[in-house]
Amino acid sequence: MKHSILCLLLAVVCVVQTAGATGDSLYFLLPSDTVIVKSDPASGHLLFDHYLAPKQTLYGAARFYGLTLEDVYRLNPGLRTGYTPGTRVTVAIPRNVIRPKFSPDSIAWFVPVRYRMAPGETVYGLTRRVLGQPDDQLLRTLNPGLDPTQLSPGQVLKIGYLRLDGIQPDSQVVVEDPYLLRNRPLHDLWLSRTQGVTLRSTNGKASWTNQGDPNKWMVLHRTAPIGSLIEIEDPRSRKTVYARVVARIPEQVYDSRVVLVVSPLLVKAFGVRDREFYVRTRHL
Repeated sequence: MKHSILCLLLAVVCVVQTAGATGDSLYFLLPSDTVIVKSDPASGHLLFDHYLAPKQTLYGAARFYGLTLEDVYRLNPGLRTGYTPGTRVTVAIPRNVIRPKFSPDSIAWFVPVRYRMAPGETVYGLTRRVLGQPDDQLLRTLNPGLDPTQLSPGQVLKIGYLRLDGIQPDSQVVVEDPYLLRNRPLHDLWLSRTQGVTLRSTNGKASWTNQGDPNKWMVLHRTAPIGSLIEIEDPRSRKTVYARVVARIPEQVYDSRVVLVVSPLLVKAFGVRDREFYVRTRHL
């Protein structure tokens, strides 16, 4: 009993020291915490939502999870404009730091990691595709009584344990912008269709609308051919995405200075909050 209490005290001291190294005044994980992750379909990374406590900084969170600040911005485009206590910060948890077990005398150094099942996801897919395991033996060991036929969306399964003193940068995955990954098929299509073609440029104000399919890259434009692709650069976020022109800009709704109206997915990709923002575009 005394040994367990000593381990717990050492663990708390460790996370406090780690927090101090990041410049923040609070630790990021406690021995009583549980890390619940999900799989990002675009990148295949395991993602965890950390909520900033008062006096925690974005830089400190990035350091604790072994990421750069730019990595955090790629995963959370909207945070470029600022954050407050309680802000959700999505971070990547590498598979190679999730341990299947640990020795009994080091329990205070680890927190359990659980995986939240997505709709349509199976134990087979979780085992092979997400965790890279050859079979489901590990899942069955960590989840006694597991019945693969009785899973439901949102159900959580234990997949291992994570040290609570942070993740080393050399253990982290290469973080690519999740929206740019989703946009890559249109990027490749753009390259194939515009090679050797003279393009027109239009720079100016873009606006955005809440209407339209939230899962499609769509824009309204004044002159670009309907159904064609358009390249859109946002200098503020330093991102370039590609979308389809689906209709003309309604003159009675938008100011004549607005050269582009983007759909909700592009708003998320650029991480914009202002109703209007500057863009550079190229189109046929």
